[in-house]
Amino acid sequence: MKYEMNHKRKVAAAGAGYVVGNYLLKGITFLSAPIFTRLLSTSNYGDVGAYISYESIIYIILGLALHASINNAKYKYKEKLDEYVSSLVLLAMVSLAAWLLFANVFYDLYSERVGFSRFVVNVLLFHSFASALHQIYNAYIGLYYEYKSYLKLSYFHSLGNMAFSLILVLTVFRDDRTTGRIIGISVPMILIGLYIVCFFFRKARPRFDFAYWKYGVIYSLPIVPHGISQVILNSFDKIMIRDMIGSAEAGIYNFSYVVNTIVAVAKTALENVWKPWVYDKMERKQYDAIRKGISDYVWGMTAFTSLVMMVSPEVIKVLGDRAYWDSTECVVPILIGGYFAFLYSIPSIIEYYYEKTRFIAIGTGLAAAVNIILNYIFIPRYGYIAAAYTTLFTYFLYFLFHYFIARKLQGPGIFPNRNLFLAAFTVAAVGAVSLWLESLWMIRWLLEVFIAVLVVIWANREFDAINQLKTAWNSYRKKQG
Repeated sequence: MKYEMNHKRKVAAAGAGYVVGNYLLKGITFLSAPIFTRLLSTSNYGDVGAYISYESIIYIILGLALHASINNAKYKYKEKLDEYVSSLVLLAMVSLAAWLLFANVFYDLYSERVGFSRFVVNVLLFHSFASALHQIYNAYIGLYYEYKSYLKLSYFHSLGNMAFSLILVLTVFRDDRTTGRIIGISVPMILIGLYIVCFFFRKARPRFDFAYWKYGVIYSLPIVPHGISQVILNSFDKIMIRDMIGSAEAGIYNFSYVVNTIVAVAKTALENVWKPWVYDKMERKQYDAIRKGISDYVWGMTAFTSLVMMVSPEVIKVLGDRAYWDSTECVVPILIGGYFAFLYSIPSIIEYYYEKTRFIAIGTGLAAAVNIILNYIFIPRYGYIAAAYTTLFTYFLYFLFHYFIARKLQGPGIFPNRNLFLAAFTVAAVGAVSLWLESLWMIRWLLEVFIAVLVVIWANREFDAINQLKTAWNSYRKKQG
């Protein structure tokens, strides 16, 4: 009983720390958005978005998705976990060397298609390597709910990203602002990658351990196509819009994802706590607790997504220059698609737990193929707005596939089915209403207040939220004096 109480407090504190810290971090990003939309043209913004999309794909391939094995390795290797992770870092370094050789030898074959200089391609590879290490680091510290360590590196990355980009865009790369922004994004993450290498090599001397490599690769390799397919679902539409319509349109579409970031931050932050918590409950066979946790998690994200959708047109106009305001028509379908991506993360943990990663790869690969086909059909006909709706549809399929697979693995009893699908319907309905009322800002804001009141009532009933906040505030005041 004492363990459960202490564990619950630790999880709650970590969850709150991840969420609050991530929003402070994204506050930096939101602050930078109005700056860079005024410093970069829509074409520059589209090219930078394409670079970020390529990086999102390459870091998964280069890093072999090795971070995915760490949660299971905790239970397999136990006291040798540090040796295991250190060996994975060494394997990632070997992969980087191979990719650098390949990319430079065959540069002339793909350079025109990619549209980046040899220098930028090499920066991209080091950036991708560092991102892969960052995923390994986050998975490792997430096992121990060490959110403070996560936040320190994240603050360095966000502040360095903004500051370095501004310096380069306004000075050295004044006439090539795309390259200046790309280098500004990359260098802080590369420095973080160097720190992570030192961090793990101090914990355990690196060595070529083929047993560790075999386990990591066999577990994680099916996640590589899954990860690439996820990026295709989330980012490849930006590359397709750039190639099929133009960089300016890609820039406008890319900016619409700024609003989705508000919701995605909460999802990403909570997953750092959610996955280890579910693993712990699965090990203890506490399925009722998991079912209750899923209900609370889903309704919380439903409420938050609904609140963001209602005010999304104003968010776009505050953060973006007038040239980007057309992106408002993409925001609601992108937010609903992002919500189904969040729902996918719930059944996928069961697949990870049982090491059925091939199912994850198959489901995500099929969804990505559907997304590409639909984009090729509808983007030329309806423009970049089509990509928002094709992404929504494919994320819905994505969630359904993994939901049924997880039910087959674990049985139907672990999911609160009625709450799960009622919440999804609620988000879709709120999205439809917000689109219908897009030009009627006063009614939308009244609905925003109404939804917020309902959320407070629900949170207070389920979690005694008001008393919890009072207790936290009184504790803070005592510490201050």
